[in-house]
Amino acid sequence: MNTPHRLLKPLAAVLCCGALLAFVARADDAGTLKAGALTFKFAKPWENVSSGRPMRAGELKYDHTEEGLEDVECVLYYFGPGQGGGIDANVERWIGQFEADPKVERETAELKGHKIHYLYATGTYLDAGMGGPFSGAPKTPKPNSMMLGAIVESEEGAVFLKLVGPEKSVAAVKDAFKKLASSPFED
Repeated sequence: MNTPHRLLKPLAAVLCCGALLAFVARADDAGTLKAGALTFKFAKPWENVSSGRPMRAGELKYDHTEEGLEDVECVLYYFGPGQGGGIDANVERWIGQFEADPKVERETAELKGHKIHYLYATGTYLDAGMGGPFSGAPKTPKPNSMMLGAIVESEEGAVFLKLVGPEKSVAAVKDAFKKLASSPFED
């Protein structure tokens, strides 16, 4: 004969396991990426796809499967204290990776005493491929492209975030990109 209290133990075990699995799934959806002294926090649909390529502190892919857009990757660079060049020099170099005169917007935010310099550029991006912009390799024009850039200042040296891809796919992640760039300073 099954009494109500005998059924509670198996039910409690099932509920506890289900809650634990839900917690683990949520924990797996979140992650961190350290670049210099800063720890960037991210969650799905961001996914860590760091390749260990030189000069890169990490790489995150934004999964656009549900939106039917092309996935895009954000690369984080950290060169050390006093390295990587100044804010304006980097912004101008990034703008120079576009053909002719791209549409450009700049914005600066300050969180907990740290400045974040944003660049949003749209136009024909000159893709240097795997060699990067300094390789001297022929560049492939990619019309209707967009770049989101962020330079996050810290006492240990700036961290540079750069995301480039099809304009629609990149524009769709602008808010998520800004949240990622500011995440080291949010509780």
